[in-house]
Amino acid sequence: MNMNGTHQTHRRAAVRICGLLAVTAAVAGCEVFDRLLQVEAPGFVDAGEVEVPENANLLVTGAIADFECALGAYIVNSGLLGNELHDASVTAARFSLDARTIEPSSPYGTNSCAENPPGIYSPLATAIWSSNNAIEHLETWTDGEVANRTALLGQAAAHSGYAHTLMGEGFCSSVIEPLGPEVTPTQIFTVAEARFDRSIAAAQAAGDDNTLNLATLGRARVRLNLGNMAGASADARAVLERDPTFAHHATASTAEARRNNRIATEFNLGRSTVAPMFRDLTVDGEPDPRVEVINTETTGHDGTTIMWLATKYGAARTTANYSLPIPVATWREAHLIIAEAEGGQTAVDHINILRAHHDLPAYAGGTEGEIQEQVIEERSRELYLEGHHLNDLRRFDLSQVPAPGDDYRQGGVYGDARCFPLPAVERAANPNV
Repeated sequence: MNMNGTHQTHRRAAVRICGLLAVTAAVAGCEVFDRLLQVEAPGFVDAGEVEVPENANLLVTGAIADFECALGAYIVNSGLLGNELHDASVTAARFSLDARTIEPSSPYGTNSCAENPPGIYSPLATAIWSSNNAIEHLETWTDGEVANRTALLGQAAAHSGYAHTLMGEGFCSSVIEPLGPEVTPTQIFTVAEARFDRSIAAAQAAGDDNTLNLATLGRARVRLNLGNMAGASADARAVLERDPTFAHHATASTAEARRNNRIATEFNLGRSTVAPMFRDLTVDGEPDPRVEVINTETTGHDGTTIMWLATKYGAARTTANYSLPIPVATWREAHLIIAEAEGGQTAVDHINILRAHHDLPAYAGGTEGEIQEQVIEERSRELYLEGHHLNDLRRFDLSQVPAPGDDYRQGGVYGDARCFPLPAVERAANPNV
C-alpha cells in the first residue's frame, strides 16, 4: 500500500489492529477488545470504536509501535544502501537495494516493515499518520477526559518528529501529508523540528523527563541537518546536563513478526551480513568494541556469503535476538552532535569522552579538517547500524564502498544512489505530485 493509500485507509476511519494488539497486553480483556472481535473486515476496526478518550493510551502506544517497526526496517534498508550491510540472500527483490541501483518501483516503497525486503515508505508514512492522529485527538480532548493527556501528547509528538526525521534523512524527496505535495528533506526537517518543539513543551508541562530528553535530542539531530549548529549543540548539551547517560530504545519482541528486531532478523535468517569496511576495526591497534563483529563461520541464505554479525544485535544466529532493543537516541549521539557542531578542541574533548567510555586510546587532535574527518569516522563507529550512516554519506559526500561501477555479485555493477526516490506508487496515486 502506498503512502496515500495508507492515509486514505485511516481517513476512512480504519485502524490497524496489529499495531494495537501487539503492544498493549495491559488493556487485555477491556471492552475495546470485545468490540474488535465483532469487526467484519479482518485486520481492521472502525476508528470510532477506538478513537475515544478512554483509549488515549492505546492510540499513543499504537503510534509508537508503528514507529518502532518502521525504525527497524529503515536501519536495514539504509544499512544496505549506505555501505553498512551487504546482502547475503537469494531474493532478487533485494539486489537493487544492495547494489545501489534502486528504482522508484523497488519494494522499499510498497512493502510493509515486516516483509522481505522490508519496506520503509509506507511504514514511515503510517508512523507519521498514527502519531499525528493521536496528537490531533489529544489536543481536542481535555485533561478531565484523559488524566495523563499532556504526557501522552509529548510522546506522540516526539515519535512524529522522529518519523519525519527518518523520512527526511532517507528520502531524496517525499510526501508527508495525505495527497500533499512533494517536499524536500529541508522542508521535512522543518516539520520535524516543529513536532519536537511541541513535544518539548508538553513534556516540560507534564514533568516527563524521558520524553523531554528524547525530543530535545531529536531536535538537536534535525537542527544539525538544517545547519543550525548553535541550536544543535545547545540541545545536545541540555540533554547531557539533565542526564549524562540518557538513552531511549525502541522495544522489540519475539511474539510477532511486526515486533521483531529487524536487524537481528536479517542476521539470523542470513539475509544480510556486516559489510567488509566495518569488520575488524581498531583504534591504534586495539579492537574497537563499538563495532564489534564476529565471523560465525556460517553462510547466508545464498549458501556462499559468510555471515558476520554485529554483536550489538546478538553474538549468535538465534531468534532470541529478535527481542533486543534498538537505540533511538542516546547520550553518545549527544556528544557527537556537540563535536560536529562546535569542532576544534571541543570536538576532541567529546570524542575522548566516548573513547574513554570504551577504554580506547585518546584522540590527539589535528587541524580543523582532520578533526572534522575524525568526527565523521567516530559517528560511523559509535552509531553503527542505528540509522545514521546513510544520511552522513549524503551530508558529507563520503565515498561509497564498493565504488560505483564495480562488479556486483549478482550481475551488473554498483550504482551511486545515496537516497530513496519518491516511490512510483505515490506519483501514480497522488494528483498533487
